Amino acid sequence: MPEMENGPKSQGELLQMADTLVKHGITKVIATPKYKELASSCTSAVDLANKYLRKASLSLTILPGQKVTASNHMTLFHQNFYRMTINVNEKYIFLETPQYMENKVMENISYELQLKGVVPVLNEPECHSLFIGNPANLYTLVKNGAVVQLSSQSMLGGNGSKAKRAAYQFIYHGLAHVIASGVNRENYQQYGLQKAYSAVSKKYGNSKLYHFMENAEAIASGKAVYKQEPEHIKKTKFLGIF
Repeated sequence: MPEMENGPKSQGELLQMADTLVKHGITKVIATPKYKELASSCTSAVDLANKYLRKASLSLTILPGQKVTASNHMTLFHQNFYRMTINVNEKYIFLETPQYMENKVMENISYELQLKGVVPVLNEPECHSLFIGNPANLYTLVKNGAVVQLSSQSMLGGNGSKAKRAAYQFIYHGLAHVIASGVNRENYQQYGLQKAYSAVSKKYGNSKLYHFMENAEAIASGKAVYKQEPEHIKKTKFLGIF
């Protein structure tokens, strides 16, 4: 969305980004500004961006969403809370884990969210020391209902070898459910979601790939995601070669 964080700086740049995504076969994207403003402000920005796209006859739709950073004193539960869910479907919310967060706090937040009928989608745990250092932390969250979103950049090595190794281990052990492009104004020309999908297909087969693709659509539309039974990762295996 123009003029928001690392989004396009102008309407023209928005259209350039959109045109690139359309050429990659993308029809929908979810906006993920960090939660700083009222949800209504973000929704208005999405509506305006979609207006620009329609005027330019670009077949791309931006869906509203926000990335909420977990904290010890989360103030999510106010009258605008459900407007912060993905596509305002009152089912899923993007949840980012800050550095130095204790897993017990994450467990409590995940539990409280799900009591209200909202499933947290954990953002890029393969890049976070809390889960790389102890994958059992992620297992507990997934076992208790959280959904895990990996970054396509991690799958392709763009976030470092540790993140790449963790991403593949999470997939193998049923601890990952969807892959995101993480596209922004700085990287959209190197869009890598299809490459990440190809890597999944090659390593785990088309069935796993279809689950990831179907889960992306399910999250956007507020439907249930496919989950295989999660497995513990032995630490010695986790630190080894994937």
